[in-house]
Parts: sequence; C-alpha cells; structure tokens
Amino acid sequence: MKIKKIHLRIGSQFGKFIVPYLENHHLEFSDYDTDNEDAGIDGMVIFNENQQVLKEIDEIKSSFDRNQKPVHNIDINGTLQVAKSNLDLWLERNRCKSVLFVGADGLAKNPNLERLFSNLK
Repeated sequence: MKIKKIHLRIGSQFGKFIVPYLENHHLEFSDYDTDNEDAGIDGMVIFNENQQVLKEIDEIKSSFDRNQKPVHNIDINGTLQVAKSNLDLWLERNRCKSVLFVGADGLAKNPNLERLFSNLK
C-alpha cells in the first residue's frame, strides 16, 4: 500500500482485526481520537457490507466532508480485485498518506474482510 500511516479505533472489533495485518506489514498506525480528528489525516476509507454504514461512522464522514477531505467506500461483499484497484487509484489520485480506516465491528466476522486485507500490499 502507498499509505504511510493508518489511523483506526484500535479498541473496536474492526480495529483489533486489522492491527495484526498492520504489524505484519510493518505499517505505522495509531488510535483515532474523535476529539482531534484532523491531526494529520488526509482521508478516510469506510469498509462496509452492502453499502450499509453505521450512524457513528456517517457522522465521522460528515466531518471529513465538511473539511473537504476525501472519503472512499469499500463494500467487502463486492469484487475483491475491483475493491483493491479502486483503493489504489483513490490513494494515488488524492495523494493520501495518512488515512483513517473505519468499519462496523460486525465486519470482523465477515471472511471477505480477511480476503481483502490478505490481498492488499
């Protein structure tokens, strides 16, 4: 991946699922703090199932929209290669190096999330 730092809610089930991947790939990450959300974050990636997003995540997205920061959605039930290619293009086009990854806790149980992360580089 072209990302230098990933921000996420480490205490969430979604965050706990992603942290081992980040550690294995020696990617820098930090805990996301909603009180200091603009702290060097260039963009936001929302992982979802069938385009369904929790209200809490939608509120964070609204904040990014207000600050004119790019937001990208990945439906983990969609085509794996399309999701991977679209993420790469989005990162390149928006020059995002420090990105917030968010997703509902229930996503950690979906095997497609593991497939997606095992194919990201």
